[in-house]
Amino acid sequence: MLTGSGAPHASEPAAAKATLAEVSTDFNGDGVMDRATLLHDQDGDNTSDVDLAIYLSACGNLPDKPTLYKAAFGWTDDMAGAQPSLKVSKGGSLIAMFQNDGMGRDRWRMQYTIAWRGGELVVAGYSYEQRDTLSPDAGGNCDIDLLSGKGTRNGKPVKVLAGSVPLASWTDASVPGACTF
Repeated sequence: MLTGSGAPHASEPAAAKATLAEVSTDFNGDGVMDRATLLHDQDGDNTSDVDLAIYLSACGNLPDKPTLYKAAFGWTDDMAGAQPSLKVSKGGSLIAMFQNDGMGRDRWRMQYTIAWRGGELVVAGYSYEQRDTLSPDAGGNCDIDLLSGKGTRNGKPVKVLAGSVPLASWTDASVPGACTF
């Protein structure tokens, strides 16, 4: 099993984690339903990092422990109503969304499209939008298809280096430059 860093992972985190969202679909195309969950520390404060756990079937069975675990993959704020979400696209990709759209001056939404390509889960798309409630001209948005390298920034076409990033290797440094504001 792999952690987000690609190192072996023996078990889920020791601390109790609450499930924020969960979806099931056949991500790896083997005919068995796989599962993805977003988890956070239920004993922490109202704002906390959100972990992504993905259970991929092997030999017809779904494992008890995550195949891939990305600690601090996203964020939640219970007070701001910023519940993260998971869904499956029509094409079978996993969509993970995190946001802060209900509290404070800085509002944002971040979305990852995670797909099964070449025998692994990859970040195939990334979108981000941000706005400042006190400065309407500040902020911006981007939507990048990492597989093709095509996208938009503030409604204008942009190109980035084409190529998905393995989910296990994704870090904040993986965010395309066109999506930094």
